[in-house]
Amino acid sequence: MPTLRTLTLALIMTGLFSNSLQAADSKTDSSQPVRVLASLPITYGLGEILLKDSGVVLQRAAAANLPGSRQTAYFTGRGADALRGLANNADAVIGLRSIWADDPLYPNARRSNIRIVEIDAARPVDGSLPGIAVQPGQGTDGLNSQPWLAGNNMGRMADVLAADLVRLAPAAKPKIEANLAAFKQQLLKLSASSEAALAGADNLSVVSLSDRFSYLISGLNLELIDTQALTDEQWTQEALSKLSATLKDNDVALVLDHRQPPAPVKTA
Repeated sequence: MPTLRTLTLALIMTGLFSNSLQAADSKTDSSQPVRVLASLPITYGLGEILLKDSGVVLQRAAAANLPGSRQTAYFTGRGADALRGLANNADAVIGLRSIWADDPLYPNARRSNIRIVEIDAARPVDGSLPGIAVQPGQGTDGLNSQPWLAGNNMGRMADVLAADLVRLAPAAKPKIEANLAAFKQQLLKLSASSEAALAGADNLSVVSLSDRFSYLISGLNLELIDTQALTDEQWTQEALSKLSATLKDNDVALVLDHRQPPAPVKTA
């Protein structure tokens, strides 16, 4: 299964205010490069792919291994000075506030630079393009659902991001669009190879022990039997018995989890 870093491809630029665009365009004509900030693996990864060799400078605003849930504390605490330094010279930030309302990067960067542009990789701020498809009942539940694990959403995010990056840095348009085309071709090849591999499987039934795979399961057309997303402490004997019965009664072929489950779960 591709890692989040590999899949991280397509959510990066999504809406600009007209006055901020004018400021960014004027900078494009100067000797200073356009600078963009990102703090999440998915936003940084997509930005890195689309901006490769474009002349636009992409900077990581938080350590790659810092979870999104801890970034607010970081940007308002020990990382405040570092973010201030980056934001003062940045033209835009890539975030996900349309699906994660608590995304702290743009609000905290704006405190240091009122002209900084917000790019939402999942849905353009100005509504210039349609955003990603959200599953019924999922809503905007933060980062856990990881909608970019569905290939169509990853491609949509790449389109959204590339469109805003081109508006932000017109001189980089040829390279950004070439990177976008190459990336979407990779997505198509990955989708085709996955479909071919799964076509030969007799049993596509899965049980998920995580709340992070609904889009992946749907995108691969797997048969979801049940989702039992429990903490280590919640795996009581009763819960283990239920899992064992579910696996046996439905002849489940695959169990998914985003982490190593406790030993009793492995033997269920």
